[in-house]
Parts: sequence; structure tokens; C-alpha cells
Amino acid sequence: MVIDGSTIVADTADDAVHSNNAVTITGGELTLATGDDGVHADATLTITGGTITITESYEGLESAVITIDGGAIEIHADDDGINVAGGQDASGFGGRPGRGGDEFAANSDYQLLINGGTILMYAQGDGLDSNGIAVMTGGIAIVHGPTANNNGAIDAGSFEISGGTLIAVGSA
Repeated sequence: MVIDGSTIVADTADDAVHSNNAVTITGGELTLATGDDGVHADATLTITGGTITITESYEGLESAVITIDGGAIEIHADDDGINVAGGQDASGFGGRPGRGGDEFAANSDYQLLINGGTILMYAQGDGLDSNGIAVMTGGIAIVHGPTANNNGAIDAGSFEISGGTLIAVGSA
């Protein structure tokens, strides 16, 4: 699925934008409210431009590999703001991710790559959550993190920062 230059307003019970493979957002304006994921791609999610506002979600962005090269992203999430956990969960079918099972164990195939753009996030669960690696080389990421125990503003197998600005706070 490729979104480029569109205006999309969605209020959904399940994922607002969903692909069983890949989602690429290169432009446009997305305003999404959902009972599950704002944008979900099983394999890869790539954002190079556009404005994405997720006003309500269980998790904001979810995929096995998430690459953010540009754009303006605002996420409000009841759980994880950005979740790199293999991209396939049962959250749309009555279960919720991160509740047992080894499908969310740390795995180097799962990658969060932030190279540009602006991310503003309000997460009640983990803010930036990668059950693999996270790398930040540019951009701005501001995480208003969780207040609940067992969650953190950043939760990653490893997180390497060589550029950009990261502000991640939470009281848990």
C-alpha cells in the first residue's frame, strides 16, 4: 500500500491503515482514530513525508520494520506509541500484543530506524518499543511516556543514537 498526497480521515474499530505486507507513506495528510493500530504493516512500514495525526489508538504504528525518514507524526496511544514486534499480532481479534508468547521475543530482524522527521508521542504503554534494534540518525522524537509500571518511554533490545534529538520521559 502506498499513500502519497491524499487526505484521509478515518475513525475505525480495527486498524485504520492495514497491510499484510508493506505500507509506504510519502505524503498527504492522515487523521486517524482507531480502536487498534493507527498504521499496521506485517512486514515494513516506511514514512518519508506527510502529516500523520493519530488521535486515538491502542498502538500508533506497528510493523516488523519501521523506517521514518521524514514527515510530521503525532501519536496518542493507550499502549505502545511505536511498536516493532514482528508486525503480526492478535490485537484486532480480541487479544492484545505483549501478553505472553514468544512471538514478541527480542529479534534482530525487528528494526526501528529513525533518520528524519518529527515524532510527538503520548503513550500509556511503551513509547518507542522495539523487540529488536532501534537506530536514530536524525529527526526529532519527543516521547511523553507512560506512568504505568512495566512500561517505559523507550523499550528496545538495543538503541543506537548517532544524530537527531530524542527527548523521552515517563514516570514508570
